[in-house]
Amino acid sequence: MHTPIRFLLLSLSATALLGQQPCSNTVSANNIRINRLVIESNSLPEAEREQIIRLFQQKAYPQTETGDRIQNALRNMGYFKTVIRESDLSFSRREDRKTADVTVKVESGAQYRLREIHFENAAIFPSSQLREQFSLQNGDILNVTKVGEGLENLRELYATRAYVDFVATPEILVDESNRTIDLHIAVDEGSPFNFGELYLEGVEPHAGASKALRDSWKPLEGKRYSSLELQRWFTANRSTWHASPQMSQSISFTRQPQSHLMNVTLTQPCR
Repeated sequence: MHTPIRFLLLSLSATALLGQQPCSNTVSANNIRINRLVIESNSLPEAEREQIIRLFQQKAYPQTETGDRIQNALRNMGYFKTVIRESDLSFSRREDRKTADVTVKVESGAQYRLREIHFENAAIFPSSQLREQFSLQNGDILNVTKVGEGLENLRELYATRAYVDFVATPEILVDESNRTIDLHIAVDEGSPFNFGELYLEGVEPHAGASKALRDSWKPLEGKRYSSLELQRWFTANRSTWHASPQMSQSISFTRQPQSHLMNVTLTQPCR
C-alpha cells in the first residue's frame, strides 16, 4: 500500500531560482571543525554510520548547520525520514574553541529505493524526456539531492521553450512493505514568455557601451524567450559590460506576468 507524503522541501518553482543572489564577502565566524563525530543510533547500520563519520569528521561547518547537513547526508543515502533536531546534538569544545567533539542522536528509519517517477499534466515535452532529466534510475537508493537536481534540470528544460513560469511539485508515495517510493511530479507548465527590456547595472566601462548593448538586445525584444538564446547573447556581449563569465552571476530577471515579458538585468561583478 502506498502512503502519500507531500515532499514540500523538494518543491521547485522556476521563478524562485531566477533571482540573482546579492554580493556577499561575509565569512561565518561560527565555523567549527569536527574533531570527532559520534553517532548514537539504534537503527542506522554500521556501514552507513562509518560513512557519515568519514564525510564530516575533520571538516568545518557553521555550528548551526551541522545537524541539517548530517540529516541531508542521511537522506541522500535513502533514509529520507531521518530527522535531527537541535536537542539531538551536543558539542564539546576543545582548547582552541574552534574545534569540537560532536555527538548526534539519529533515528534514521528505513532505507528506501526509487521505484518509478511519474509525471502529471505534462504536455510540452514527452514524459520520456522529462524522465531523462533525473540521474536516479529505477531501483537506485533514494537520494534527495539528486531529486532536487532533476527538478532543476526540468526548470532549465522548460526555460529553453519560454516556459519560465514552470512549477514542479513532487509527492512521494511510500510502499512500506517493500521499502520503495514512487515519485509523483505534478507539472504546472504555465504560459510562454517573451523577451522584455534590457537593464544595465554598474558603471559604464567606456563611452558607448550601454548603447552597444541595448542595440544588440533589440533583435531579441518581443521575441519568444529562450534560455539558450539568452546564453548566446550573453556570451557574445558580456565583455562589453565587463560582466562575469558566469551568466548566473551576472544576469537577473524580472517577470511581467500580465504581459508575459521577461526583463533582463546585466550586472557587473562585485568589487
